[in-house]
Amino acid sequence: MSHEQDAQLVRMVNQIIANLTPGRDQDAAAAEVCAHLEKFWARPMKQSIIACLEKDDTGLSTLAKRSVRLLKTKDRL
Repeated sequence: MSHEQDAQLVRMVNQIIANLTPGRDQDAAAAEVCAHLEKFWARPMKQSIIACLEKDDTGLSTLAKRSVRLLKTKDRL
């Protein structure tokens, strides 16, 4: 995916976090976001956001990184 597409996915993950996780502890929040990504995101989107973990300064929040790392361990890409 292009840099613009990756940036859009990063924005989407950060928005999901803002909407789904207020008031939750970090473990529960990461699990909730991971479950959302597993359920609603297409495989290419998941592959791209996982690839963003290896890039510097993508804009993923700390919780987003944690959620995507969890996704990486669960998803059979």
